[in-house]
Amino acid sequence: MATTRRHRTPPDSLSTSARFVLSAALSHVRITTGGGSIFSSRNRRLALVPAAVVVVLTLLTIPPGTNAQLPLSLQNLVVENVAIEECASPARSATHSSQPHAPHSSSSSSSSNTANLHSNRPACVFTPPNRTVCYRGFETKRFQAGGRFNLTRRLVLCDWPLKSFDPLVLARLVPRIERLAITGRMLQRLAHDFPPLPYLRMVNITGTRLNHTGVNAFYELERLQVLNLRGNELEQIQPYRFRSGHVEVYLQGNLWNCTNDMIWLLKEQSRQYVDKPTLVCKDWKYTGRPVLTAMEYKRVVRESCLHEEIWNCSCHVSYLRLSDNGLSFHPMIMVNCSDRGFYQLPQYLPGNTTVLHMARNKLQSVDSLTTNEHYQSVQDIYLDENRITSIDILEDTIWLDNFRILSLRGNRMNRIRVYSVEHAIERNPGVGKVYLSNNPWRCGCRFAIRFQRFLRKHESLVADSRNITCYFINDDDGRKQYLPVLTVTPNDICRPSEHNTAAFYNTLSIIFATLIILIFTKLAYDYYHYRKYGKLPWLIMKMP
Repeated sequence: MATTRRHRTPPDSLSTSARFVLSAALSHVRITTGGGSIFSSRNRRLALVPAAVVVVLTLLTIPPGTNAQLPLSLQNLVVENVAIEECASPARSATHSSQPHAPHSSSSSSSSNTANLHSNRPACVFTPPNRTVCYRGFETKRFQAGGRFNLTRRLVLCDWPLKSFDPLVLARLVPRIERLAITGRMLQRLAHDFPPLPYLRMVNITGTRLNHTGVNAFYELERLQVLNLRGNELEQIQPYRFRSGHVEVYLQGNLWNCTNDMIWLLKEQSRQYVDKPTLVCKDWKYTGRPVLTAMEYKRVVRESCLHEEIWNCSCHVSYLRLSDNGLSFHPMIMVNCSDRGFYQLPQYLPGNTTVLHMARNKLQSVDSLTTNEHYQSVQDIYLDENRITSIDILEDTIWLDNFRILSLRGNRMNRIRVYSVEHAIERNPGVGKVYLSNNPWRCGCRFAIRFQRFLRKHESLVADSRNITCYFINDDDGRKQYLPVLTVTPNDICRPSEHNTAAFYNTLSIIFATLIILIFTKLAYDYYHYRKYGKLPWLIMKMP
């Protein structure tokens, strides 16, 4: 339905970033059908000039050889424009249809056409020599009756009123159609693939809610040259199959879901998708990120995940974080090695791995967190249901000072160094959650009380603190008895001797604290007495 005038630039004359912006700008160059535009009016084209000037000025400031992605604010300078001019000015279409070819009835015909266009019924306007514009569907009877509508080569369907469009009807009503344009927010799907239409060269479906097209939807169109699907609601596509040798495909402005696999866009044979550098992700995970950038990171991570250490794990790019200077992206990678039979943490991880799942393996230690450089960027680690007995090795380590999530549920730990974990949490501004339940914590008199204070102080961080229990051996029957750590009391877990010893030390601590307070009070009094009377107290004077 349309052809695109594209500027060809020698490959070596622009950097990758420059070509990215230039492609984004030039994808909005005027698209024409013969003598008239069906996508943008003259005023709309003029409105793009300031944005184009900014893009060009920016290109001049990009150093040669720069490969970083351009800031999103620059990408957004180019605004989607999928308007079809004939659909934006129905009165003009009605007037044109009655001009030089019907001089005796131009006024009445124009009034009649204009009235029909503004009604709720389907209305079609034929403009010699071969263009037909229809509003709210087909006037099927007028096409079947023959006459000038049989001459239609260019068909524009405005405000399509149905959720689906059946391309099979074209073969019956306009078999010699060369250009087709459809718009309307009701349209969501194509009822069938396009049938063989030997003259159809251009298809433009824009500004609709079209959310799916099959790979063979346009396969039977032998002479297809341009397929414009911009401004719809497509979330994912597979490479279209075409019979014709070369088809230019435009896909900008759709709701691309970059969590799905569109890596095929990186392949050489995808060059026919001419505006692919300007495609932008719209899903919750990659919103605003270029599709090609997201797919390139996905490709790299997929290849990295084939390493012999993690070949049976799964790897995903969970997020693309924009750098502080806005010129590049930093991937955040998630590796899932749960239920894989690991006896130790893998010695290799893809670069920028931030989340690692190692649940339900046979791990016994977490040494790699302190010794392996591949774990420097790991912030969230899930080690649930393994055989870990201690994390003391993490004491005073950089990893413990920078982690975000540490999950150790269902392991074999009975004690931890409470003070080291607490200090790490206090030093770590980014800590999120810690999970410690379903471990065989031992209700030792001293440990349980310290552990309880720690959990109460950091109850918001230890997400499962209410489910953490400890056990002690019942003297009567020798069985393990479990108690919630948050509610345990010294009387529950301390033996009389231990309890008396703890009480003695507590009393002694109170006595020493009282003596210290008295000493400092006496010093303060002596200092005051000396400043006021200029002499030391009587007791000090009598001392030898």
